[in-house]
Amino acid sequence: MNSLKKALLGLLITLIISIIFIGAWSYNTLQNSLPKLDGQQIIQSLSHQVIIERDASGIATIKGQNRSDIATATGFIHAQERFFQMDLLRRNSAGELSSLFGSIALNVDKAVRVHRFRDRAKKIIAQLPQDQLNLLQAYTRGVNNGLASLESKPFEYFLLQQTPKKWQEEDSILTIFSMYLDLQYPDGKRERSLGLMKSVLAGNVYDFLNPKGSVWDAAIDNTQFNPSLMPETPWPAAGSAALTSNAIKPIINDHVVVSAIQKKSYQSDAFPGSNNWAVSGEISATGSAIVANDMHLGIRTPNIWFRASFEYPAKLIKTPTQDKQKFIKVTGATLPGTPNIVVGSNGHIAWGFTNSYGDFSDIVLLKINDSGSQYLTPNGYKDFDLIEQIVEIKDKPAITIEVKETIWGPVIGKNYQGQLMAYRWTAHDIGAVNLNATKLESALNIDQAMHIANMSGIPSQNMMVGDKSGNIGWTIMGLIPNKFGGVGETPSFWHDSNKGWQGYLSPDMYPKVKNPQDNRLWTANSRVVGGEMFEQLGNGGYALGARSQQIRDALYQKEHFNEQDLLAIALDDKATFLQRWNDFLVTKVVTISAIEKHPQFEQVKNILANQQPLRASINSVRYLLVRNFRMNVRNSVFSELNRVLEKSDNKFSFRSIRNQLETPLWEMVNQQKQNFLMLPESSWSTLFNKALIKTLDDMTNKGGANEIALDDATWGQYNTTAIKHPLSKAVPFIGRWLDMPATPLSGDSYMPKVQGKAFGASERMVVSPGHEESGIFHMPTSQSGHPLSPFYGVGHRDWEEGNASPFLPQKTVYTLSLENGKP
Repeated sequence: MNSLKKALLGLLITLIISIIFIGAWSYNTLQNSLPKLDGQQIIQSLSHQVIIERDASGIATIKGQNRSDIATATGFIHAQERFFQMDLLRRNSAGELSSLFGSIALNVDKAVRVHRFRDRAKKIIAQLPQDQLNLLQAYTRGVNNGLASLESKPFEYFLLQQTPKKWQEEDSILTIFSMYLDLQYPDGKRERSLGLMKSVLAGNVYDFLNPKGSVWDAAIDNTQFNPSLMPETPWPAAGSAALTSNAIKPIINDHVVVSAIQKKSYQSDAFPGSNNWAVSGEISATGSAIVANDMHLGIRTPNIWFRASFEYPAKLIKTPTQDKQKFIKVTGATLPGTPNIVVGSNGHIAWGFTNSYGDFSDIVLLKINDSGSQYLTPNGYKDFDLIEQIVEIKDKPAITIEVKETIWGPVIGKNYQGQLMAYRWTAHDIGAVNLNATKLESALNIDQAMHIANMSGIPSQNMMVGDKSGNIGWTIMGLIPNKFGGVGETPSFWHDSNKGWQGYLSPDMYPKVKNPQDNRLWTANSRVVGGEMFEQLGNGGYALGARSQQIRDALYQKEHFNEQDLLAIALDDKATFLQRWNDFLVTKVVTISAIEKHPQFEQVKNILANQQPLRASINSVRYLLVRNFRMNVRNSVFSELNRVLEKSDNKFSFRSIRNQLETPLWEMVNQQKQNFLMLPESSWSTLFNKALIKTLDDMTNKGGANEIALDDATWGQYNTTAIKHPLSKAVPFIGRWLDMPATPLSGDSYMPKVQGKAFGASERMVVSPGHEESGIFHMPTSQSGHPLSPFYGVGHRDWEEGNASPFLPQKTVYTLSLENGKP
């Protein structure tokens, strides 16, 4: 017995020692993968010393003698702080995630490989102007030096049992291609969905469900587009065999069929976008323009942006009396993987972006020969180009997939009629990516800035810019196709030469608005302009104008503005858009007769009786109630139509058209006509009552293990953040160190303060050029991707609470000197 006790004791001691050893080794490995913050570091290929200063939040100031050295140092610090994030971005657009994560990422890689972005990135690199190529080469040297200078590889690669691969110049191009995938449709989903609707629905039905405008329009030129009238006869009327009498027969109490719109009933309506607005010096406290910008993206740890300030001398300015050295100091947000400031201010101009949602892609229907080996072009039949793509998979043999290409772009599949489709997309062209945006760092006024924007290769954005002299302007940054032949929102044949693209607009043809009479400009992913400028941009899926309208109205509520005034607009959680749904519930749903049938509606009526403006505040039960009721009504009203369209084409995407459906939905629920053949209930009142009962049951988790009282079902209880590191789900025990705290936050989709569980403002910036010291900048999560960093998570609380944290880096806490070494 004593021997057994001794053996067990020995085993326990060994186990404890092993745990201590593994813990010590893990901690030591983590420590060794931390970047060096102070002292001196020898790296290759610098022409002069570069100083990297960091403040207590980790915000970097990079001081050098030329732009090339600044790029090298930027690459160095990006690699040391964010290499894993950079790696994910390049692999994402290259279709190479499977080599890191295994088969779980294979379907994603297959979908992306159709675009052959790595091949396209190499071609772009081969034709870049020499100065831009030099900049990328300097940045790449910095990245690889930064990675090599870590005593241990970034900790994520230990968890994945992988070795990080060196950076290449083409990887920076791939980083920007990842933004194309985020900000535009890589698969033509919206156009394909509209094409199906146009093919199978009568013309008046299609026009009603695809309105040109709405009461929410808030274009900066005050143009208004009217929605189409509701059909008077029974509808949807079949335009093809896809809608048969059996298909449109209402299915009442059928719980077997669950459409895509019902699977995620309360999924946020937010999509990648942003807000920005500007006031001129005529109405600003500084006398310069003030620019505000918040870019809405998925949020994870670390954040997509990295804050930095660049300081370097530039070209000499020749004057009649002397030559003067121009000194550049530009501050803002960089995108790890690229060498430039994305949004920010240089003392002369300040600029920011929102996703423009113009029409920058088209689906081309292909006419195929009998054997299926050729497709018809304006010059006759032509063979498909067949390109093999090898996809490497971690711990498994690589696979080969075949990409089929046409003169217009890659083949992306077949529509519901079996017709092959090719995809024409700006992202596929040689001008899709360039480094012209770097010139914004030295621009002196809005005219120079807008010209640079119109020559830049990025996913096309609404650029908002203001300058020190008080001027403000809007234009598009990125490519705009020059279309002909009425190419529009739905797929069409291009082989007869009467429609297509004739290259791209030249900078002098770009839409621009400069110094409007009212001294105010704004954009928020909805239609910005009308007339000829709108015709140039097209409609690639604009957001409903509710956010734009609320920002516009706030800008007209005051005569003068400072930076804090514009931040207040960014933090506005007033639910103007949903107020009419609140009133609809009061007047049309929780009626006396409805309460008699459903006594629980009495409590709803009491909640809705609040006379204060509806807000998406964390303590509001009313907001969650109204929001979810609207979603349930929308999902129910369109459930049968969606089911039939999905059955016709399983690629039909309700989500891609959801914003435009608010306008017809509102008409339908208010007029309550009986000619809508696909109403899934016996009457409109039944539909509303069922939608409200579902809303209440889901809010209280009725019948579930965690059932709660309706009074406790607040918006904050639902809208609690879940901002996580990409690996925390795969390795759950490390999540507590990597993820941000779960915090209830105000805000939602249809208001300036866009906020979801893991979606929202990836930055908030308010800055007046020449007055950067009073500017404001928020950023969620962290500058660093390392949990042991002294500034891991620093600044996140200011972002959560909307505190006016400084735009400029603060007092230097860490100083690192980069010195040139032998190559």
